[in-house]
Amino acid sequence: MHTKWLKAFKIALIEEDLKSIDTLLSEIPEFKKIEDMRNAYTLIGEAKKKFEDEQMIIQQKMNKMQQAKKFLNVNVREANLDEVY
Repeated sequence: MHTKWLKAFKIALIEEDLKSIDTLLSEIPEFKKIEDMRNAYTLIGEAKKKFEDEQMIIQQKMNKMQQAKKFLNVNVREANLDEVY
């Protein structure tokens, strides 16, 4: 069971399948071997980094959308002023 979980987690990391990683994190088995615990610890650390990287990318995209929205709002207001004059 433990080996199967570790293999599945490694595959999910390699494929950057964040949904599978999330599912596997909710199903962490109880490890009996210290080596398996260390491997799981390392893999979970790598998964954490991938989630943090994804979070940063999403934040950057949100910032760009907010900037675009502000830009469009300014242009709409200017267009409305042009119509008045």
